[in-house]
Amino acid sequence: MIGRLSTHILCACAVAFALSGCTTVQFVELREKPPNPILERLTQTAYGGPGPSAQTWKFLSGSGYCGATDFAQMLLHTRNQIGGENHSQALRAAAEISYLAAQSAVKNDRGLAMELCLDAARYSWIRFTETDSAGRMKDPNAATQRETVEIYNTSLQELLRLARDSGDYQLGKPMRMPISKQLVDVDVPFPSPWISKDQLGAFDFVSNYELKNLRNRHTKPGVGVPIMVRRARTISSDPLEGYYAEGLSLPVTVVARFAATAWERNNDETVTIQLFDPRESDGVVVNNNLLPLESDLSTPLAWYLTDPKKKLLETFAFFRSDRAQNLEGLHMITPFDPDRIPVLMVHGIWSSTNTWMEMFNDLQSDPVIRDKYQFWFYQYPTGEPLTFAAANLRDRLKEMRIKCDPHGQNEKLDQTVVVGHSMGGLMAFLLTIDSEDKLWNGLSKLPVDQIKGNQDTHNQIKRVFFFETDRSIDRVVTIAAPFNGSGYSNTFTRWLGGSLVSLPNTTSNLSELIFRQNNQSTWDRIFAPRTSLDSLKKNSAVLNLVNHSTTPDDVKHHNIVGVSKGQSLENWTDGVVRFRSASRNDVDSQVQVTASHSDVQRHPKTIAEVRRVLMEHLEDVTQRKYPVTPVNYEMQQHRQPQSTAQTP
Repeated sequence: MIGRLSTHILCACAVAFALSGCTTVQFVELREKPPNPILERLTQTAYGGPGPSAQTWKFLSGSGYCGATDFAQMLLHTRNQIGGENHSQALRAAAEISYLAAQSAVKNDRGLAMELCLDAARYSWIRFTETDSAGRMKDPNAATQRETVEIYNTSLQELLRLARDSGDYQLGKPMRMPISKQLVDVDVPFPSPWISKDQLGAFDFVSNYELKNLRNRHTKPGVGVPIMVRRARTISSDPLEGYYAEGLSLPVTVVARFAATAWERNNDETVTIQLFDPRESDGVVVNNNLLPLESDLSTPLAWYLTDPKKKLLETFAFFRSDRAQNLEGLHMITPFDPDRIPVLMVHGIWSSTNTWMEMFNDLQSDPVIRDKYQFWFYQYPTGEPLTFAAANLRDRLKEMRIKCDPHGQNEKLDQTVVVGHSMGGLMAFLLTIDSEDKLWNGLSKLPVDQIKGNQDTHNQIKRVFFFETDRSIDRVVTIAAPFNGSGYSNTFTRWLGGSLVSLPNTTSNLSELIFRQNNQSTWDRIFAPRTSLDSLKKNSAVLNLVNHSTTPDDVKHHNIVGVSKGQSLENWTDGVVRFRSASRNDVDSQVQVTASHSDVQRHPKTIAEVRRVLMEHLEDVTQRKYPVTPVNYEMQQHRQPQSTAQTP
């Protein structure tokens, strides 16, 4: 008996694994040693330590330096050259030598090392912010400037690292330098809903981590130190606070500003550290010049996602849907913005919101999409029947709308795009249609008014089985959705799922009441629909509704089908859902991707198609608001990328 039960459990796990968009919880790994772009070009001293670069040695010898490899003597010499005919070279050399001196001092005198790092950042800042006669600065990413910028970035990072490791420094708070007592103030030039001093928690450096399990690391070179900051929750009356996940990490770029002519330190001068959100700021303005920010959007996301506590979340939410109700709900990982269009992402069976992070990572790197869209994610217990899960999603969207837009006047919320994978694709589709009485009639032989039950029971029946189109949904993208069911939903797996999956009492009691009052036989009641696996049976009531419905004319439907096996159209499959089940003839576009069921939503072609859909959506929204046809319309249409189907 125990052996048979173990076999059954293993079979259930295999089925659910195949149906899932199985995700990982390990997205970053701590590096043994962070990369240092300065060290690559340094020489070695007689004692084996890092010495000045060949360029600095050339400056020293060319300017008459005859001393030994002593950083103090070198600094004194280079400082004396600043302001002379070799001014720019002297600034760069002073910055590099100050950094080397800091590295030499760090073991025995961390306070001195911090002061020298500040000097290195000052010299390099003054060097790369110099202007020509027209007031223009050189591109900090140009070859002639990049080395100096790297000294600045690395020195500032080392200063922040030493300050943090001292235990006394808190991001967002001013600090005093340990020896000179010079004040280093903090400024957030462009506060956002989350980048404010009271929400800055613990931070770490993106350079400390190696990215794992995300295909692309979206970075940009420029000025500043990319860090990631844990968002600190505040006591707030904001009704949306509950939608923000605990431990969210935010990308921030740190810039230290110095007076343009402060070649030598003035301890009465206030150095200002500025914090920028690289998703919102294009750069830092210095003397009417916009310098690009060094940024990393991917590592902060991966840092947030790496949480061992989430390792069993997908399994728990499938088998113990009764205890996972507190996990159900809409979540945001960026602040709500009334001026951005929502993109809602819904995962499938035995999965979680993590399944979307490859796509989200790539989409958020696009400045147009980042500027026009905000991303929401729906997490739910995936063992629940599709009808109940879809009803919960409808309720959460209504609640969200009331909190975001109590007067119903925000047009952006009426332009929502929903992207769903697997069963999440079916949920996305169900948001767009009216059930009328079709779903109920496919499930029950009795009219709804003949069902015996209290008012709460009838309210639940109405909530789950009778629904209307959500008018806020403007467009849907379905990915590997089993419109005609899945072969994995067979008699054995459905019975096994019903035996192992624990549902909330409200769900199981309502289902039992309906089946009992329909006078089903004992055999029928044993195999009566109970879980999400039952919903994916080809002739289930909810799939019959799906296959006899289409989205309204004003709602666009885009479909993506995965194919990883099969020699012909008849047996093409993604390993879980057959091509004929996942494809539809009534959609606005359909793309075929060579990928398995659990990988299709992460595939570059899928992500490219979703991006294309979002860009098309922007054009349609603009056209509806400003219905004017440009004179070069045909040319624009010709330039637009067209989606095509790929035969595996």
